[in-house]
Amino acid sequence: MSSAEPEQDGHDHEVAFQAALLLGRLRVCQVVPAAVPGPVLAAAAAAAARLGRRLVRIAGGPQALDTLVLGWDSESAPSPNPSVLASRLGLPPIPTLVWAVCLRAAWPKPERAPFPGLPFQRTRILELCVGLGADRESVERALDRTLPSAGLITASASELRLGPAVAALPGTTVEGLRRGHHLLPALAGDGSPAGPDRAQPASAHTVPVDQDHVPDTFDHHAVRSAIATLETSRRTVPRGDLPALTDPAVRALTEAALLPCGRQLMQTADGNWTTGYTDPAADALVQEGTGTLTGTERAVLALVLLRTVAIPRARGRHRHSRWTGEPHSVTLQELATNREIPKVAINAALRGLRAAGLVAETTTGRYIPGPALERLPEHRSALLWEDLILVGRPDGHLAAAIMRRRDRTPAQPPNGDRVHDDEETDRP
Repeated sequence: MSSAEPEQDGHDHEVAFQAALLLGRLRVCQVVPAAVPGPVLAAAAAAAARLGRRLVRIAGGPQALDTLVLGWDSESAPSPNPSVLASRLGLPPIPTLVWAVCLRAAWPKPERAPFPGLPFQRTRILELCVGLGADRESVERALDRTLPSAGLITASASELRLGPAVAALPGTTVEGLRRGHHLLPALAGDGSPAGPDRAQPASAHTVPVDQDHVPDTFDHHAVRSAIATLETSRRTVPRGDLPALTDPAVRALTEAALLPCGRQLMQTADGNWTTGYTDPAADALVQEGTGTLTGTERAVLALVLLRTVAIPRARGRHRHSRWTGEPHSVTLQELATNREIPKVAINAALRGLRAAGLVAETTTGRYIPGPALERLPEHRSALLWEDLILVGRPDGHLAAAIMRRRDRTPAQPPNGDRVHDDEETDRP
């Protein structure tokens, strides 16, 4: 064997790893700069295609820089119904209404493509939604945080536009939205601005895929269907809802399709299915700071877990090692008894943790651990338990033993199997 062959294998492995990281960044950030090497872009597009996804390159637009966004192909697309589509994106009812109003305002002529659409004014969207009975504060939160974070709109001062996620909608979804266009709430005057069409000179196209790198098997429909369900669900999927995964062959094909994207198939203790990052991808994303939590968010998450899991477990009221599944909850007022963090900062951190799926709200003002914690592999979950011990009783014998063991464990490179941080990088 020539010396060039191992070198080539190493190069291919690095390209594949960088492609997985690119797809991981897209999952977390929604949009990333398109300035990546050609081989990495091609490998990422091929890996995404195996999952029934497509990599879309947006040229021009307000930022004047090419960007990438991840969408679904027509076969695996979410439902074209606007409310179902919004639900699959994790939007509550009021943001769904606001999104429908924004879509109609930017897209007055259904015979055209929705992206990039026309600019529209924040004040007019706000007025119409409030006039339809929506709470003003909730509409403002949707316009300022929820919809931009989902990539559905972008903002520049008071002027809004459709976001990059709209550019990634597959043709079947656009056709479904076009058929229901007349049902979208319209602004007075149909939202069409006076004067010439001011659509932004932006364009979007799918990154081409070498089909030789996308194996087609007789089970690919079952595999793509299972992956679409798992990757778009904020919670674990009951095993009865994915009977195809009981077939070892389909399960192996699903795992093989997820791996080049830095993802892995996981089964919870109660037999439900979910997906999460592989260790190498998670470690590298954490090291570069992609999808990690702020210091305040980490502290508030620790407080939530201490009060809803660790303390009830110490009192014998939480009898398993899972983070979810028990009714113990905590209020903002109880969290604010920790005087080190201002109440306003705790409230802001809770919003970020809820968006990440790390904290959930049962009823108004009561918080529990969120579904994203169920994506943690067993060894990462064990490290998080250890961190709670270090926080709750740092001077104890068990904490000292944990620190001694960690000090003896050598650091691993970014693509190794060692977990460096308990920060969850997986955004639903």
